[in-house]
Amino acid sequence: MLSLKRIQTIFIKDYKDLMKNSYMLSTAIMPLLFAFLFGRGEEVELIVSIVPITLAMVIVGSFVQAAMIAEEKEKNTLRGLLLSPLSTSEVFIGKSLLSAVLTAIMIAGVILISGFPIPENTLLFIVAIFISLVIYIGIGTILGLMSRTVMETTVVGMPVLIIFGMSSLFRNFFESEWLFNILSYLPDVQFATLVLNLHQGLPVGENLVILGIWALVTIVITVLIYKRRRFD
Repeated sequence: MLSLKRIQTIFIKDYKDLMKNSYMLSTAIMPLLFAFLFGRGEEVELIVSIVPITLAMVIVGSFVQAAMIAEEKEKNTLRGLLLSPLSTSEVFIGKSLLSAVLTAIMIAGVILISGFPIPENTLLFIVAIFISLVIYIGIGTILGLMSRTVMETTVVGMPVLIIFGMSSLFRNFFESEWLFNILSYLPDVQFATLVLNLHQGLPVGENLVILGIWALVTIVITVLIYKRRRFD
């Protein structure tokens, strides 16, 4: 059974560590700057206005999450957490909760700043954001577990930012049909397509299924890497 007290303890510790780290704090607010850049034009295409929301999930959900875990490794405190009596679920929820809350705040800020039009079916929009959060926080956790330092997460994370955060913008530049089709299955493209479909009143079941598969695969890989690190 999950212990809310243990999860809360991890959350509070991460919050205190974050407040002391200017690098992670400055990184966390970057999506707000992208909201100004992408969303303040007179006639901004919907697909472009979705990008800052995706970047909020990538930058905060993946980058900040990876940096927090890598910082634990630098301080040699992660091993103690891995060897503690905490269950795998408690560790993952506790270590992901701050990133999830911070990402949600940034997404709300991005929507307000950019004037993003929320779809009428708000529930499905929120569900899509939640599933995407699971994906990106999972990716961030994987990067953090595999990186040795915070700086290394930045270097490794740049391809993640481009591939998983902005592929919906540049995939149209590829002439290769098979590459275009592959990029179409990336989570940011599926999220963008889902939002577009919601605005047009089109079905989004397929997009939700693909995002769900991404989330499941990400969770499985994260757990496998976590257990490998735990017993190394």
